Amino acid sequence: MRATVTEYLRDRGYDTATAGTYDSAIAHLADYRHDAIVTDVQGLPRGEEGANFAQFNQWVATAYRSSAPAMVYLLHKGARRPHFRIEGAVIKKPFPIEALGEALRERIGHPRRDGREPGIDLDLSSNTLRSGLKEAHLTNIEATLLAYLMEHEGEILHPRDLLVDVWQYHDAAGASTLVRAHVSNLRRKLRDVLGTADQIQTIRGKGYRFSA
Repeated sequence: MRATVTEYLRDRGYDTATAGTYDSAIAHLADYRHDAIVTDVQGLPRGEEGANFAQFNQWVATAYRSSAPAMVYLLHKGARRPHFRIEGAVIKKPFPIEALGEALRERIGHPRRDGREPGIDLDLSSNTLRSGLKEAHLTNIEATLLAYLMEHEGEILHPRDLLVDVWQYHDAAGASTLVRAHVSNLRRKLRDVLGTADQIQTIRGKGYRFSA
């Protein structure tokens, strides 16, 4: 189901990130802000930490206390509805896939793209970059860097700030050279998957900007 939902959303221009367990979702959601979260209430296995939906439900409410993303819950037909800490759309399984698209459009509008090209899917649980049928494996640094750039789309980010915010380096000596090397590798993989690396723009003398 996760693969089907991801492919559907990418084909309609949404950028997506996926998690296979509640533990993984909590770990990655803690660092980045999302427009919407789609969660399968009964369908995710326990991870190493053993988190279940009730714990995830509580964590989301605490983490997004001031500005909650749009929530979409997938629930087995006939299953008892839990108390959702953040209210959202409830879609009963099995469901027509367009029901998910409708729920997202009602809550966050249409994606940035018009749907003619696949979107970017960054799976942080496996550091995999996908678009359509193509994919590439990223290193931990590349995946973290891309996720940060996507999160701050449109902002110009100086290499010095990237070292501090992405990798928690406090000594920014050699920042431009180090970041340039990782950006170069990331652009190569974007080009392999998307056919272009224009998403990461170099702003001379200032830094980098991500634009989908």
